[in-house]
Amino acid sequence: MTRRGLRFGLLGTPVLHGGEPARGQAPRTPGGVPVVPVTSPKLRTLLTVLLLDAGRVVSVEVLKDALWGGAPPVSALPSLHNHVARLRRLLDEPGRLLTVPTGYVLRVDDGELDVQVFDTHVAAARAARAEGDWERVRGECRAALRLWRGTPLGGLAPDVGGYALVRRLQEARLLLHEWRYDAELALGDRLADLVPELAALAEEHPLREAYHRQLMLTLHRTGRQAEALVVHRDLRARLTDQLGVEPGPAVRDAHVEVLRGSGTRDGASLWVRPAQTPIAQTPFVQVSSGHLPSAQLPPAQFPPGQVPPGRLPPAPAHFVGRADAREGITHALSATDGATRLVVLSGTVGIGKSALALHVAHALEERFSGGRLYLNLRGAEPGSAPLTAEQILAALLRDLGVPSCAVPEHPDTASALLRSLLAPTRTLLVLDDAVSAAQIRPVLPAGPGCGVVVTSRSPLTALDGAARFPLPPLSDEESAALLRAASGRDGITARHPLVALTGRLPLALRVVAARLAARRALTPDAFAAQLAAAESRLDLLDYDDLGVRRSLDAAFAALTASERRTDRDAALALRHIGALDLPSYDAPSLARLTGVDEARAEAALERLADVALLEETAYGRFVPYDLVRDFARERAAEPCAHAPAGCHFASA
Repeated sequence: MTRRGLRFGLLGTPVLHGGEPARGQAPRTPGGVPVVPVTSPKLRTLLTVLLLDAGRVVSVEVLKDALWGGAPPVSALPSLHNHVARLRRLLDEPGRLLTVPTGYVLRVDDGELDVQVFDTHVAAARAARAEGDWERVRGECRAALRLWRGTPLGGLAPDVGGYALVRRLQEARLLLHEWRYDAELALGDRLADLVPELAALAEEHPLREAYHRQLMLTLHRTGRQAEALVVHRDLRARLTDQLGVEPGPAVRDAHVEVLRGSGTRDGASLWVRPAQTPIAQTPFVQVSSGHLPSAQLPPAQFPPGQVPPGRLPPAPAHFVGRADAREGITHALSATDGATRLVVLSGTVGIGKSALALHVAHALEERFSGGRLYLNLRGAEPGSAPLTAEQILAALLRDLGVPSCAVPEHPDTASALLRSLLAPTRTLLVLDDAVSAAQIRPVLPAGPGCGVVVTSRSPLTALDGAARFPLPPLSDEESAALLRAASGRDGITARHPLVALTGRLPLALRVVAARLAARRALTPDAFAAQLAAAESRLDLLDYDDLGVRRSLDAAFAALTASERRTDRDAALALRHIGALDLPSYDAPSLARLTGVDEARAEAALERLADVALLEETAYGRFVPYDLVRDFARERAAEPCAHAPAGCHFASA
């Protein structure tokens, strides 16, 4: 990599690195590089958003959202131009910040962003560790840690984003400390000086075994055997009391060394076995020159006799179509950029989100050798409340072998334990039927080998770094193929009326197929005639435990019972939609017909789209899904007993 010197800093409060400013006015990084603080909060935010997408176009709309928290003032555009002009003056380099038709591009060359340089040192340290070159490991770790000025992206509002990047960089820093102290123990010089540093790290991270192991060995090799045994005793007590687990093999090896009095003060006795220890990968931030190289992540190993957890329900027996989505999901979950892979499948009731998630999860057994866990979050399950984050954490920890009595009560502690257990593994979590981003955010793992598939009616856009796959209805050909496969009726073609009458919705198609399979005398043509003549198709699209109406009922009931006014408005708006029965709807027309202001009508329509009862086919234009339209007509015909006091929405 060509090094032109640091220019931008994100490993702390965002700053610029530059020439010598006025005497006494600019601090320096621990590496001696002059720091030019960006004192204006707006300017800091602008610089950060541009750096997070360095070398790529950042649209004006994205910048306005970041600077004004999603509520830009009328003067936002000229104000943005002023901030860009100020940043250009601060950069003092023509051609650095370019204006393009849709936004701006910030050029960042190789070696100019501290995160990029940090990642380069991490990669070099990893390679040196694999080769047993401890002197080089120590040097690369020290060089990387000198760049650290505090919490990455410090002092910025959460709306700016970058949460996943910050979390991954913090994990990388902890790993660098481990590697550095492994190198110090291997080289054996100045061991006594390491004790205060390791003691502080062990206290700050009471469940991170590596720092306690290193502190034990450092104390032992400097003649403080009794104190080393106290460290082991306290760590073991903490692990067994809080987690119900014993220390790992590396800590046990160190304990044996202390008990036997083996090991030397010059570090000649080396216990580190890097080839047998899974090494977590550190992610890289993308800059204009592309991704920095990353190493292949070795698979996590399970102790003899321990089987990787597998809690997946069976794969769907009849699965058709979704070829593009399957390929995209598989690619997203198999990426090698070092990040936890997160996929969100969204769409309306019965669109086949769960079936697709399970189909892909079963196909990726080899990729996720650490196990595949499934949990139904009950976001829209009839008669059930959605699981809380605490319940989800407890269920996943139990699946991973943590005894119920050892599951931490505090959610933050339980979340930390889950991340610690998953970090060195290749585990896939399938979180089915999520209701919100807040429900699942505490359970997202930080391990670079892990993957998460979430299904939800909402696209969960509040989750950072997710690959999103909104699912449309099946095509005519795919619908016919599913009907043939599930019913055993070979003569159903893409033009058969059953395809259109089911709205090409997989759940409705499965119900039709089940009815045809149960009654061999019932022909597809006869059943299509029944559906076409029925006052409501939903009566016939219900069989055994499959039913379109019950799923729609659950979504409608959740909106009606919600404490949020927008949710209740959305439920009442759906009644009006059923009564009006127009091809499409927008806020002005709904406002005129219901007597509410346009902002409130628009919020109700947007909420219905968010829970996938309507589809926004163009900006501000909403269309009900085919079977949702039938459901809305049924709700319109009922007495409106759920209108809250003071709500200006009225039943049609």
